[in-house]
Amino acid sequence: MRLFISYARVDKPYCIQIVDTLYVHDTWYDQRLHAGQDWWKEITLRIEWCDGFVYLLSPESVVSEYCIKEYELARSLNKHIFPVLIHKDTKVPKELQDLQYANLSDGLTGEAVTTLLNSIYIAEHNLSKSENSGGNLHITPEMLAPPSVNLDAAISKAVMAMGSKQFDNAVFLLKQAKAQGFKSKFTDIDAVLREAEAGLERQTFLREANREYQHIRALMNYEGTRGLGCEAFKAFAKAFPNYDPDKLGEKCSQTKAQPAPTSKAAPPRAKPPGTLNMPLMEWIEIPAGRVSYSGDNVKTKILGIDSFYIAKYPITNAQYQVFINHPNGYSNPKWWAFSEDARKWFSENPAPVTSTFPGDDLPRERVNWYGAMAYCNWFSAQISEEITLPTDAQWRRAAQGDSNCLYPWGNTFDIKRANTSENGLKMTTLVTRYNEGVSPFGVFDMVGNVWEWCLNTKLGHRDGTDLTSDEKRIVHGGSHISPADRCTVPFNYVLNPLVYHTSIGFRVVCVTSQQ
Repeated sequence: MRLFISYARVDKPYCIQIVDTLYVHDTWYDQRLHAGQDWWKEITLRIEWCDGFVYLLSPESVVSEYCIKEYELARSLNKHIFPVLIHKDTKVPKELQDLQYANLSDGLTGEAVTTLLNSIYIAEHNLSKSENSGGNLHITPEMLAPPSVNLDAAISKAVMAMGSKQFDNAVFLLKQAKAQGFKSKFTDIDAVLREAEAGLERQTFLREANREYQHIRALMNYEGTRGLGCEAFKAFAKAFPNYDPDKLGEKCSQTKAQPAPTSKAAPPRAKPPGTLNMPLMEWIEIPAGRVSYSGDNVKTKILGIDSFYIAKYPITNAQYQVFINHPNGYSNPKWWAFSEDARKWFSENPAPVTSTFPGDDLPRERVNWYGAMAYCNWFSAQISEEITLPTDAQWRRAAQGDSNCLYPWGNTFDIKRANTSENGLKMTTLVTRYNEGVSPFGVFDMVGNVWEWCLNTKLGHRDGTDLTSDEKRIVHGGSHISPADRCTVPFNYVLNPLVYHTSIGFRVVCVTSQQ
């Protein structure tokens, strides 16, 4: 049977696995290059060619403009429709709910694959009794027309799609706009497209990693198959490095080598601070060390730094929204009572300033120093630990470690490692975006994306952290509108704590942790 496979690009790895499972049939799937009229002409020819239309249902594919258009055309041509659920969180469209669909959301299990193959076999058997495929409906020119793209709204719709993590749709809109000749004096559509494709690549990576990871996790949960799980995880870690949300690697290490008992118990290790189960709230332990100051408008000096924990990412929109929505959060004057100036600002601005760039995993911007400190005070109370903004020295220690380099990765700027003005985006990006630009300790976005508020007012000093003062506060790291030479680790500004801007955010540290 000739099968057309319709899918969202984020699901391409799984699509290929399903195509391999259907090897006994003549299958075709689009490479999802999205290239204007020629692309859609090929799609329409292939849908007319096929006997059956396999619709891979995921949260992205059921809202994708091109997937919906493909499905509508296949249905108009009376093609056999084979819905295949590949993601549990998918809201199956009403018109497909009455059809029997194969459930491959738990993987290519024998039962699920058998259901799909049986459905195709029955359709193929019925097809052989018919003289044609049933494509005898009247097809209008509108049905054959490619999904339309409003050039004037393409960029706005694409950015909104990126904010909603619909990177597949954003790539489609931008590529179609380019193919139709979109021009702008000020917007670099290629830069926006690169960002959308990077987001799609990261989303695809995480989707596929999670799909494989859940099977290994199941093996690890049963003692009898834990050894097999560890072997599987070892192979998995090579393909998907740095993806281990349940710390399976640590469990395997503990399983392999149990420490010999000693006469004296080792002192308990400090636990990482709590996270309130906020998305992307992860902590990195920064070991004690030194920070060197030279030529930074201060006398050359070396400052010793005790160990501390720092947030792996800048505070995101989603994380700050937890503070805003909490019944004892943003609106509680208690968190603003650390200084008279903070109290005054809050009384005059009881409603939080909205961020410019929506999207849960984008850094929260347009937060002044008082708003950042109020967040820290609230967070501290929730987990009973001391959460605050980093001092200038802590920030630098986390950014460069012992290297004293200009950038977290070295002394040479690399446009692929940070969101600076050289990228031409003029907007924030996902805090997980630049995994090649992390600091020596694995901290993301220490330069570029958004400036980050620091606790103190004086560079290279232990003092200057008086919270009641209205003195200017240090910001570090540069932003999406800053050139590379202002995104170095040493470069900084001192700003009025009242200031908020689309280029200023913050991250937090924990200076104590329970034993």
